[in-house]
This record gives sequence, C-alpha cells and structure tokens, in this order.
Amino acid sequence: MVAQPHYAFSEEQYDALREIANIGMGKASSALADLIGTTILISVPQAVCVPISNLPEMPREPEQVTAGIYLQVTGDVCGHATFIFEVNSAHRLAQILLGMPEVSLDEVTASALMEIGNIMLSAYLTAISDFTSLQLLPSPPVMAVDMGCAILNAVITNMQNLDDFAVTIATDIYDPDGLISGTFVFLPEPGGIQRILESIGMG
Repeated sequence: MVAQPHYAFSEEQYDALREIANIGMGKASSALADLIGTTILISVPQAVCVPISNLPEMPREPEQVTAGIYLQVTGDVCGHATFIFEVNSAHRLAQILLGMPEVSLDEVTASALMEIGNIMLSAYLTAISDFTSLQLLPSPPVMAVDMGCAILNAVITNMQNLDDFAVTIATDIYDPDGLISGTFVFLPEPGGIQRILESIGMG
C-alpha cells in the first residue's frame, strides 16, 4: 500500500505555487536573456508532489549527461535549487558568455556556467522573496557534470530533513531555436512550501 503524501494541498494552492514559480522564472529567464543577448522562453511551471524516490526521474532524459548548477537555500524557507542543462546547452551558454567558438567543460567553462546559474538562481529567489516577504538566501553555487538523475540523487543526499514525499517546482527553459534547454528544480525542505503559502494567505 502506497503511503499518502504528507503534503495534501488543494488545487488552488498548487495554482498559487505555480504562479509564484512563474514570477521567479520570469525574473530568472530575463536575467539570462540580458546576460547572453537572446530571447529565453519558459514552460508553465509544474508544482507537483512526488515521492523522494522518484525525484531523480524528473529530467526529461534522466540518464543523459548534464551540467547541473546547484545551491542551497537558507533563511525563512530552507531548501535546494538546481538548474540542469543538457551538455550541448551548457557548451552554448559558455561559448556565448566567454565569446569563444568552442569550449570544453574545463575550469574556465565551469566558472562561467556557475556564474550563469548564480545569476539565474539569485534572480529567482529574489523575486520569490519580494512576492512573499520571506527571506530566501542562496549559498555559493557548485557545479557537477553527471547524469541528471545522479545530480538530483546528490540533492537528496544533501537534504537536512527527508520526508517520503516532496513538493517540487520544475520549469523548462529554452531559446526559440531550441539550442538552450534545461530544467529548473526548487525543492524546499519539509514545511517550506507551507510557509510560502501562509505568507500569501493560502496556508
């Protein structure tokens, strides 16, 4: 028998979470567009309750090698945030930022990608903080090159509190030519989503 999710939110609450995520991703995508000088599109954010064991399956192709930029979130809502870019997308982002025709995932490229991730994740968290009046503080980013499922497994390992289920907010980003593609995942620690909802009067 499958255990029931700890997070029993209404559809209205999920709609509110998606709207908050949309605001954050709008800021993050604008930051990326300004940085690399191209239009960035975002999919409708998906706020879903998933078993922790299923979290590594969230990327479209979980076993594809990716570049993940990850940071921890502290403050009023603790949690974890990561952008998972397909390797070709990571290369293209680094090429644009560094002004180089070809790059490899070396130390210089990793530094450029972490800067991109830091700018986008910070923009996301700032937008959420402004909307909810909650303090969300990012740690310095780290980067890993691995399968998407392995990167999210590492996020689970870093969680301070572990429930059987987690509420995640995932969004796909891409440019009009489809040459930059990635997935953003925000995973609050237990109680974090409830606090966000309470801050907007929907707790």
